[in-house]
Amino acid sequence: MNKSIRSLENMPLNIKFLYSSILSSMVCAGGSYNQLKLAGFYRIINKIKLPLRERIQLMNFIITKQVDFPTMCEGLDLDDYLNDQEKNIFRFSLMKDLIIIMKSDYIDTNNEKKLLKDIQNYFHISDEQFSFFSREYESDRRFFDDITDDWEFKNIAVNTISTAAALGIPLVILNYSGTFKGLGTFGIISGLKALGMNKRTKRGSILLGLTSSILLSITTYKIIKYILSVKKDEKTKLIQLMREDIEKLHEGTKDIIYEDIEYFTNRAVEIKDKDSQDLGSILKMIDILKRAVATLENTEAMII
Repeated sequence: MNKSIRSLENMPLNIKFLYSSILSSMVCAGGSYNQLKLAGFYRIINKIKLPLRERIQLMNFIITKQVDFPTMCEGLDLDDYLNDQEKNIFRFSLMKDLIIIMKSDYIDTNNEKKLLKDIQNYFHISDEQFSFFSREYESDRRFFDDITDDWEFKNIAVNTISTAAALGIPLVILNYSGTFKGLGTFGIISGLKALGMNKRTKRGSILLGLTSSILLSITTYKIIKYILSVKKDEKTKLIQLMREDIEKLHEGTKDIIYEDIEYFTNRAVEIKDKDSQDLGSILKMIDILKRAVATLENTEAMII
């Protein structure tokens, strides 16, 4: 069993595939091929660096609707691969990302709500914890609009930390799970996983105090005290770095969708006139992927 704490990106491939498979069930829950949900899904699997082969497998599942949550977790025990903190990262991040995908098309269907509730219950997420992530989602959508002054910026971070701590959500989990807002405003930029590299950059000088406090399990009070001491120019730099990071993720997501379109296009050429049924499925995948990447081409980067 691994004793260090790994982000989703650095967890074993079978765990990342399980995570992504569960997310893919939300893509299909609405009953139709939805380019907005698929675009949101691809943002997340790009963020955790899911390889091409696994992305292709998931797209085959999605297009054939072979996505069933109860069977996904059969035969795979998280205890065999993740320590306690990593299991928390997995399940809390999962709820956050499921909400992102479900709400990406602005409609919550009964099937989606039922699926979300089933997953919540399976991973023992309390209603209070679920509500926390739901509120975080709504606040994330307004993050850049709301940050008008130093106090508002610090107030969001302090509220996030205080509420999470009260609900039993460890602060380090918010860092590793990739939430941009609140505590994640600092954490995701450094990524913790790259903290050693960032110490040698200007980023490190801004982030080192907070991230070190989290890694050393310093009290919530001391972390809040640190946030309240952040100066205006540091806040401005942090927000700029945040914008750069989400833009980078946005562009990278388009790149991997184009890569998958190329794969399926080549596959369509290979089987042309051989298997009309498989060809039809592949053409459907190419179509929905083109619609998803067009969505990204015509929308701005967003917080996830």
